[in-house]
Amino acid sequence: MGKRHCFTYHRERDEFTVVDKSDMVEQYFSYLTEEPSKLETYASQSGSDAVLLFDGAEEKWTLIYAQGSGIVTQRTARRRADSLSRFGIQLASGERIGANAPLVELSDSNIGDLSKSVQNKYLSHTDLRGIE
Repeated sequence: MGKRHCFTYHRERDEFTVVDKSDMVEQYFSYLTEEPSKLETYASQSGSDAVLLFDGAEEKWTLIYAQGSGIVTQRTARRRADSLSRFGIQLASGERIGANAPLVELSDSNIGDLSKSVQNKYLSHTDLRGIE
């Protein structure tokens, strides 16, 4: 069985950091298997903006946004998670995990499709003269 790893994202530092507390890691994974809707609340209560879980047995990344995280935070966390899922992350032990592993987003994000820009989403119509 592969080991499970948990990383939290904090927008102030703009990076995912490893969670060393095994009880906290197990709590995240128990919510993942039992009741995924609680993950967003638990992430928010623990003070993180997003959580990235890696299950070594399934070789899969799972991204969860904390309840109440904003669109900019979600976009930035998603970009960081995409990068980690492609290149992996090197642990303190020197082991690299998660390279080329699929990334699954569990939260209902506000990000939308890449074709939707902020202007298309929030402004009714713009032209060279401004907003109509």
